[in-house]
Amino acid sequence: MQYSVSQPAIGVAVPRQRPSLRLDWLARLAHNRSSIAGAAILLPIVFFAFAAPYLPIADPIKPNILASMQAPSLHHPFGTDKLGREILSRTITGLRVSLTVGFAAAGISLAIGVVVGTLAGFMGKTVDTIVSAIVDVFLAFPSLLLAISVIAVFGPGMPQVIAALSVAGAPGAIRLQRALTLSLKSRTYMDAARMASAPGWWMLVRHVIPNTVAPMIVFASIHAANAILAEAGLSYLGLGILPPQPSLGNLVSDGRPYLQNAWWISTIPGIAIAVVSVSLHLLSDGIREELDPRSRGNA
Repeated sequence: MQYSVSQPAIGVAVPRQRPSLRLDWLARLAHNRSSIAGAAILLPIVFFAFAAPYLPIADPIKPNILASMQAPSLHHPFGTDKLGREILSRTITGLRVSLTVGFAAAGISLAIGVVVGTLAGFMGKTVDTIVSAIVDVFLAFPSLLLAISVIAVFGPGMPQVIAALSVAGAPGAIRLQRALTLSLKSRTYMDAARMASAPGWWMLVRHVIPNTVAPMIVFASIHAANAILAEAGLSYLGLGILPPQPSLGNLVSDGRPYLQNAWWISTIPGIAIAVVSVSLHLLSDGIREELDPRSRGNA
């Protein structure tokens, strides 16, 4: 018995199989030099930072006066501080605290920006005017000064620092999301959706938010790096994470009086801050290059 395969009728369009855009973007990102370099640096740091409680390292808080101010050696790889605490374990623990603050602040700012910015750009002139006026007031203050103002009201500590840096980053996220939403409202497919009487929530879920995710991810990665630097600055000034809980900022501050005789106390945490910041910026550059058609065309 022979089987015949039916052919499509003449004039009938046959849909072509298209690869997943998300998978295609991830494949390009995996071959981007900047993103590879950033991920190669950042992922091991994140792993060791969050696995610190399960690693065979010294207690980062318990003092050991007999080992005070020991220089880096095989027994003390990163040296010890004035109380004999291992700089290695304190730096790893400080990385976990700083990364938690940076990622949490970036995530909260991103969520606020997506929700408020989308509503401002999509709901019409009245909502847009109100939101833009409030955002302009917040943007009139430098972000670090705004964070210091929030901490001055609620006091230092990890939750307060996360809240302060989220408030400082949210206005920029709202403005970016609003601009992206306004640009998408004039697209042809949005006009077609309105002509088809598509509900507003469907247009937001189907067209607006998915097409703004990529630029907002770039914003979040940059804000995470800036939040880590800001947390280090606040902790250095005594306005962020307070001892005995280690963070990269207060570790640098602890070693400031001993820079001439015990350089490792401040230098090693300072290097950790720089490495994390550079890795996040490399990763964000790689994401931006793969999401921006103009960057890919110039590559």
